[in-house]
Amino acid sequence: MRRRERKKYFILFVCLFFVLISIPRLKSLITNYRKLQYYNAEIKKLRAENDALLEKIKSLESDPYYTEKILRENYGYIKEGEYVYRVKKE
Repeated sequence: MRRRERKKYFILFVCLFFVLISIPRLKSLITNYRKLQYYNAEIKKLRAENDALLEKIKSLESDPYYTEKILRENYGYIKEGEYVYRVKKE
C-alpha cells in the first residue's frame, strides 16, 4: 500500500510539474493567436481600402466628370468665367 501511494504522488507531481512548465507556453500561444487575429483583421481592412482606392483610380482615369468633380471639390478649380462664393462657418 505504501508503495502505491508513493507512485500516485509521484505521478501527481509529474503531472503538476508539466502543467506548471506549460503555463508560459500557453500564455505565449494565446498572445500569438490574438496577434494573428488582429493582423488578419488589419489585412482585411487594408485590402478593402486598397480596392476602394483602385476603384477611385479607375474612375479618375476613365471618367472626366469624376475627375472634374474631384478637382473642383478638393483643389478649388473653377471653369473660366465662373465665380466661387465661400461662406464662413462660425
